[in-house]
Amino acid sequence: MFQLTSAETLRIVQVTDTHLFGDIGGKLLGVPTYDSMHAVLSQLDAFPFQADAMLVTGDLSQDGSEQSYRLLDDAMARFGAPVFWLPGNHDEPRNLEKVGRERDHLHKVIRSEHWQIVMLDSQVEGAVFGQLKQEELNMLERALTERDDLHTLVCLHHHPIPMNSEWMDNIGLRNRQALMDILSTHDNAKGVLWGHVHQSCDGYVNGVRLMSTPSTCIQFEPQTSGFSLDEAAPGFRWLELHKDGRISTGVERLSHVSFAVDRTQTGY
Repeated sequence: MFQLTSAETLRIVQVTDTHLFGDIGGKLLGVPTYDSMHAVLSQLDAFPFQADAMLVTGDLSQDGSEQSYRLLDDAMARFGAPVFWLPGNHDEPRNLEKVGRERDHLHKVIRSEHWQIVMLDSQVEGAVFGQLKQEELNMLERALTERDDLHTLVCLHHHPIPMNSEWMDNIGLRNRQALMDILSTHDNAKGVLWGHVHQSCDGYVNGVRLMSTPSTCIQFEPQTSGFSLDEAAPGFRWLELHKDGRISTGVERLSHVSFAVDRTQTGY
């Protein structure tokens, strides 16, 4: 468990799906992922928002190399805030864990005076879809029960609700109902935050706010039957977690630079 020091409002930045390579020149569907990530972080440098913590919610690496995780760690160190990692389907868990443990990025529960953030591992090694193991669900239940005085934000990589995109929903969270059942029985569950879908959404189910965030590289076109890339720019999400349980949030996309995407590809 990691204890954050914050004012009455907890300020969070989510960066997701960086898809880095060990080689900084590595490209995903034509996009140099190291350069696109740095462009997003440079825009965050100028954003009027001092984060108390930063969350990186999966697919940190595309090639799973140890060096790719070190590049990410180095890039985000400049913000001076604690950084917490989750694995995605493209991540190599042993290399992520090696670097993540060295740099103190792998805490499962992060707490402040009014909020707790629960980081759930939905990776199924060797698979693209996600699944929460029973111990992850138990850990969430325990955190919600033990600190029912704290508002709770739950983070994972795979989407726990349908995105109305046939190909994407086939690779979402397989046991999404188990997660939603737990959240529905705890009034202190306020929000769920994820990556994986390379697009932004924001809505409510049973009073819980559900949010996804753009990748720092390629974007997927919403509501398509098959794999399709979007023209939308890379970005990040900011969140303000208020002491009364409200969540203020928004997505900021690159405005000063663009990256050409190879549209001849049919997958990634």
